[in-house]
Amino acid sequence: MHTTQTKQNLILSLLKLGSEQGLEAISLAALAKENNISKAAIFHHFANREAMIEELFAYCNTLAYQQMATISLAGKSSEVLRRAVEHWHELYATDPMRYFYRIIQSEALTHQAAKAIQKTLDEMLQGQSGVLLESLSESGRLVIEDLDLAILNFSCVVQQFLRRVLLDDQEDLEWEEERFIQSFCALYKGL
Repeated sequence: MHTTQTKQNLILSLLKLGSEQGLEAISLAALAKENNISKAAIFHHFANREAMIEELFAYCNTLAYQQMATISLAGKSSEVLRRAVEHWHELYATDPMRYFYRIIQSEALTHQAAKAIQKTLDEMLQGQSGVLLESLSESGRLVIEDLDLAILNFSCVVQQFLRRVLLDDQEDLEWEEERFIQSFCALYKGL
């Protein structure tokens, strides 16, 4: 197998296993077995365990940036916000990114790189929310006097919905999201 392909397979295996068991619980022997290579072969690709985890975070961070698509701003405010939430759901629910987001959530308290990535992802969501809400406000589809407060409110609630997606706690989630979007638009007199 090609060296680059083996390295990517190791990262993807670590991603999947780490999301299921936690990164610290994954033994190098289990990772080697999953990839049909020797434990020593892992060190051909990574200097040590920490370098492998750093490479995992870098790989997934790149994937996350590549998957940030433009959300259409056409239509009513509720349609735009619904599309945005559906877009973010897709990012959080599709493998391998689902594994990545699960690892970030579980490792953020103990691993500095995971904490930094979680902060960046939260800021990206807040930034995208800001662009959406500012556009809806400027076009008159929402009447927002305190844009910063509206952005914080919207992005924080959406972050909680996305965390529920990662935890597979999706009972009534679609209904709650729809209710939130309708209430948010009503609060800001959305069209």
